[in-house]
Amino acid sequence: MVPQQPVRDRASVPLATLLDEPTFAASLLSPAPEALADDPALAERIRNAPVASTIVIELDDPGAYMTPGDLLLITGLAITGDAAADAAYAQRLHAAGVSALVFGLEPVHARVPESLVRACRDLDFPLVVLPPPIYFAAVTSHLNRALETERTRALEAMNTVARRLTEATMQHRPAQRLVDELAREGTGWAMLRMDDEVYLGGTVPEGVDLDALTGDLRDRLHAPGGTRRAGQPAFTTVAVPDPGAAAGAGGSGSPHSGDYAGGGAISGGVEHEVAAVETTPHRGRARGGSAILALGRSPRLTRTDLTALQLAANLVGLILQLPAAQSMAVDQLLMHFMIETSGTRIAGADRDRFARLVANSLGGAKHAHAVVAIRDPGRQIGSDPVADGGTVASDAVWLRRLLHTPFVEHRAKRLRAFTAGPPRPSELALARELGWLLAVSSAHDFGELPAAMREAEELARAAAHLGHHIDGVAAPAEAAWPLGAAADPVVARAAAAHWLAPLSGPDQEEVREVLTAWLRAHGSWDRAARDLDLHRNTVRRRVAEARALLGRDLDDPLERARILLALTALQSDA
Repeated sequence: MVPQQPVRDRASVPLATLLDEPTFAASLLSPAPEALADDPALAERIRNAPVASTIVIELDDPGAYMTPGDLLLITGLAITGDAAADAAYAQRLHAAGVSALVFGLEPVHARVPESLVRACRDLDFPLVVLPPPIYFAAVTSHLNRALETERTRALEAMNTVARRLTEATMQHRPAQRLVDELAREGTGWAMLRMDDEVYLGGTVPEGVDLDALTGDLRDRLHAPGGTRRAGQPAFTTVAVPDPGAAAGAGGSGSPHSGDYAGGGAISGGVEHEVAAVETTPHRGRARGGSAILALGRSPRLTRTDLTALQLAANLVGLILQLPAAQSMAVDQLLMHFMIETSGTRIAGADRDRFARLVANSLGGAKHAHAVVAIRDPGRQIGSDPVADGGTVASDAVWLRRLLHTPFVEHRAKRLRAFTAGPPRPSELALARELGWLLAVSSAHDFGELPAAMREAEELARAAAHLGHHIDGVAAPAEAAWPLGAAADPVVARAAAAHWLAPLSGPDQEEVREVLTAWLRAHGSWDRAARDLDLHRNTVRRRVAEARALLGRDLDDPLERARILLALTALQSDA
């Protein structure tokens, strides 16, 4: 038996669209009713036979004019009742990939010739009979409406898939998110191999030898002298055990098929069609090689699957390009101010040149902020959690896009960056949504970047303790300064500075001093005035000013205790 070729490039509807329409009263003569009853998989395959168009050809050899997915409608002008001729007729249709043969009774034949029925049943080829007075025009109109509806549905579905795949590449861990989205629907599963990295999406059938499958796909993609054009997918099949189900019916769905399940074919198993595309970086060879993206589905891939695979392969090309190393100058600059520099300031003749390089790299900025990103310990995002909050290179790519800066690196459990300006509220919100906490230093001169990073590191410890972002520029969060932070002096200073940010400016120095003295005097105006050698009304004015700036209830003893502890923590850093 010659297997039917799958419909690859046209919208299609299942043969059941015709069989289930009551106005046509269509009946299925082949395969035989008892065969369909004994083999549910065969019945399902017949009902799902893809119909992409309807054609009426009353010739002895219509197969020469047919393409895979065509539905042939005849009245039997070319059917003579000769068993050999009818068998050859059915064989030619089946070999051409015709979805089904539809036989209209009258005016030529009062019943379908038995020789044609036997020939179709020998091939498990669908033979549908239409009773009079059904006109082929009505069948064609019905199927064309269904096909147009399917085209619209497929277009809408493809738009959704394209949006999800594109959004996946814009998030952190784009490779894992991309294969997750590619395998999102139905029984699909996906595999992406980039160098030594392997990403799996969906549920890969148990027992599939991924190494053997990858080798087979790579051979097919690189096979010399084949008819496959560059950029087209290569196809194979894998068979996996299915102890509780009957053997799958039909062909492999691919002209090149092999069985890879633990290294060998599975008799009576479930077949998954697999397609793969090889892709390279869009510009240059950022990662030094190509990637293979594969998508599998049982029993076979759909037209939408293959379109999604091609789109995802293009996006993999972007992913391969994104982690590319910066230019040599930028790489050396990163090493210089993030790793090799000791002390808090860059001194000597290199300072001006260093500042110019940083300013040019940040688009002409005058100052820079250090940013440290850590994983929110209370959240796990997506299906690709990282043990112990670790980071990978693609996380640095995501943060580089979020902060619009070339200066990002990942180190163990944190990301570190320098930016021209602090993250916007929308960027902070996105980072939090993706499970990240950001600590942002105040603005520093380019010669003080090591000090800026030390500040951000301290703020990051406080951010982990508080469970929210700490932006050294923006107003503090509403969470109270924690009494428990006093156990860690570094966290205490960073958290206190964030909480008391409204009093941190040089213009508020006297306010801080008066507020500290008043709190230490247990709220006594007279004692605070004597300790500071100020008038009692001056103390009242400064405390009222502090109350307004902080927005805190200074009549609450607990609130006063927190403020005093925070002020004390800040003074310990003076």
